[in-house]
Amino acid sequence: MRYVLTRPDVDSDRVGVVGVCMGGGYAVSVAARDKRVKAVASVAGGYDIGGTFQRFLGVDGFAAYYRTINDLVQREYETGGDVQYVPTIAHALSAEVPVAAMPNDEAYSYYDRTHRDHAPAWSPKMTAASFGPYFIYNAVAPAPLVAPTPLLIVHGTRDLFLLPEYAQAAYDAAVGPKQLVWIETHNHIELYDQDPYVSQAVSVVVGFLDTHLSPGRGAVASVVAPIA
Repeated sequence: MRYVLTRPDVDSDRVGVVGVCMGGGYAVSVAARDKRVKAVASVAGGYDIGGTFQRFLGVDGFAAYYRTINDLVQREYETGGDVQYVPTIAHALSAEVPVAAMPNDEAYSYYDRTHRDHAPAWSPKMTAASFGPYFIYNAVAPAPLVAPTPLLIVHGTRDLFLLPEYAQAAYDAAVGPKQLVWIETHNHIELYDQDPYVSQAVSVVVGFLDTHLSPGRGAVASVVAPIA
């Protein structure tokens, strides 16, 4: 935001934020704390990461998973900065891969493919210490603070990894102008780069921004948060 507002070709009264996947949750958080944002749209957003993992692994399973992370971070501290890494993606959790940020075939297929074909600098590993803020991240709690900024939430009807019920929870928590749009999907990544799902989402988002950023008043800035 600070950079965008220094540009002479940007109307500071017409700044919108759009985010996809984790970027969708982050977009909600940005709009909650920065009232220079005039409209915010989240597509296939991540709204409660710790809660999602706890749902998948169970209370005890998630506690054991997180204890592994705690031990890695402690090892880093005790060795004086020997940074501990864990895989960003994995087909599944196993004895060989007890911790990964996205341990499922769907995420593996997408990020492995795009890493090879389009993003060679993307890292297939994350620091263990970064998992702390990752798992406590929650966009449902600040959703009421987005008001009075208009909020759009677009989510797939079938999403096994960023659960639709958390999109509903973020929408329900918001108290200002809001809109919730469901797109019939088969999985999460269809809203990344596959039609007709992306075109449907883009159509809704563009219409929302046109409505709330008042066309005809000068240049518009849309700050786009990354997928992950």
